[in-house]
Amino acid sequence: MRQRLVRFFHNLPIARKLLLASVIPLAALGILVILTFRSVQTFAEDEDHLNQVYLAQRTAAEYMRHILDLETGFRGFVLTQQERYLEPYRTSHERVRSAGEALALMAEDRAAQAATIRQTQQLVHQLIEEKDALIQSVKAGRTAEARHYIEQGRGRALMVQIRDFMNRFDSLEQEQLSQALRNLADDRRTMITHILGGFLLALALMILALQVIARSITGPLVALASSVHSSKGAALPQVTVLERRDEIGELTRVIDSMSTEVRRHVAQLEQSEAALLTVNAHLTASESKYRSIVDHAPFGIFTTRGMAMTFVNRYNRLLAGLDPEDEGDPEEIRETIHPEDRERVLNQFAKAVEEGRPCETVFRFLHRDGTVRKVLSRRVPIRDAEGKVLMYQGFNVDITALDQLQARLSRAERLATLGQVAAGIAHEIRNPLVGIGSTTSLLLDDTPEADARRADLGIILQETKRLDRIVNQIIDYARPREIAPVLFPLSDMVQETIKLMEAPLAAKRVTVNQSIPPSLAPVHADRDQLKQVLLNVVQNAIDALDAERASIHIAASDSGTGVAMTVCDSGRGIRPEEVSHVFEPFFTSGKRQGTGLGLAICRNIIEAHGGDIALTSEIGKGTTVRIWLPLRQQPRLVEA
Repeated sequence: MRQRLVRFFHNLPIARKLLLASVIPLAALGILVILTFRSVQTFAEDEDHLNQVYLAQRTAAEYMRHILDLETGFRGFVLTQQERYLEPYRTSHERVRSAGEALALMAEDRAAQAATIRQTQQLVHQLIEEKDALIQSVKAGRTAEARHYIEQGRGRALMVQIRDFMNRFDSLEQEQLSQALRNLADDRRTMITHILGGFLLALALMILALQVIARSITGPLVALASSVHSSKGAALPQVTVLERRDEIGELTRVIDSMSTEVRRHVAQLEQSEAALLTVNAHLTASESKYRSIVDHAPFGIFTTRGMAMTFVNRYNRLLAGLDPEDEGDPEEIRETIHPEDRERVLNQFAKAVEEGRPCETVFRFLHRDGTVRKVLSRRVPIRDAEGKVLMYQGFNVDITALDQLQARLSRAERLATLGQVAAGIAHEIRNPLVGIGSTTSLLLDDTPEADARRADLGIILQETKRLDRIVNQIIDYARPREIAPVLFPLSDMVQETIKLMEAPLAAKRVTVNQSIPPSLAPVHADRDQLKQVLLNVVQNAIDALDAERASIHIAASDSGTGVAMTVCDSGRGIRPEEVSHVFEPFFTSGKRQGTGLGLAICRNIIEAHGGDIALTSEIGKGTTVRIWLPLRQQPRLVEA
């Protein structure tokens, strides 16, 4: 039967053979079209899913924005009691509900997201109910409850929970987005595979069909087949041998051998090219990712081969005091190691390289401007499969701030202990001082003016009072600060301070200039304690003025989040090495009298207010003290 079919095929006209042979690649193309259509359809479905995730994320962002607008409108109405501030609240009121319902509808097919949105809606509903009730209270004239609600931050906990749930929802949607992107990438690869595979299949089938036709057209090619066979002989590759033993069989054997070999090499070449493209893409992505991580890492990264440094990142050059944008010689960084540490560090690393072990050390970088950065350096060997060290990977971590923080913490602990001891001693000294002062006063009253001992008694009484002031300052410094904030104009307090300092100002003929704008908002602070700070700072400024007709300038301004005040003098200034110690207890700079507790007490008072105090000075030009206070204090507002 088969032989009859083969003979029948050979007897067919060439046109019919071509028509019959074209059916095979057309069928392959049809299958390719079907597979491609299915891939495109899957790709479109994944794109729809991606759009749904994007729409859900955008709706979630809109939902959160409406919640924030709701909170803003509520606060605006409560604080101003103006009806126009309720418009954004009402608008957000409706939009929050509609956005929440839309978001719940979008997430109903995803259990985790749907549960998160339901919990968020419950919290939002609770938040709206609280604020609606408070708005009705404000409209009814009961504003205290609403103000107390805002000042105590009672709604903040709900807002934090809402933000946490929305963050969780966003994380879940981000996972959905990542999965959709991965599906798109898989679909793209599948589609490309179908197209390329179908093309190759159609090409192979077409070649096969043409080969079949060529087998049947042997008449004109008999001589050529015989010639090729006799000239090339066994050098040609072997193929499947046809049952026909005539010249056509010989020719088909040669052609089939050649086509099979060609197909094998083409397939290998295509596979190699695809693999090479994939490897190059992965290599480029990995290199870009590695470069980005290394360049923006918040610590120094370097590489060495033996003792030779081959690479340093931007942050490492910054640690060494070099230009981070200058990709110069990596060995340059070793020249910036502190001279006292360089030999030790290089010797330790050389010994570690010799032994093939990790190395960890601490050293300093010395910058050109004289500043020093202390770093913790760790170097680990990178080995190949045979255990041979290929290179060393190093990391430099800046521990300058940590070192300074440890020193400051140790100093703070010592000062705290010293303060407790000083306070205890001061309490024990106070009672005897009172007895000495009282007894001396009685003796002074009973001693005649002509008595030579009267002057000694006066000195004893004077020194007793001075000791009592020192003891009170020590106790005042050691005791916890409790503030009673009130609202008061800063300019009034400044005027009172200048009035109290009239005598020392007049004695040195010092002029006080003020620059306090009338529009400055009232200060919310403990008036008496803040006046104590200003008195102490002004007294220090007077003491620093040597020449007569000098001046002191007091200025204040609104910094947006608080009130900033400066006190500047044109005195002799403070040495740079002493500026960092002026707020430490028992530290004095050029004063023959005093305990060194004035500025330390000032810092305690300002820090108790949640503010900040700083001092800058320049020898021969004067000193500037800067004080910053927040707009509001935590205790409940008490009108002055």
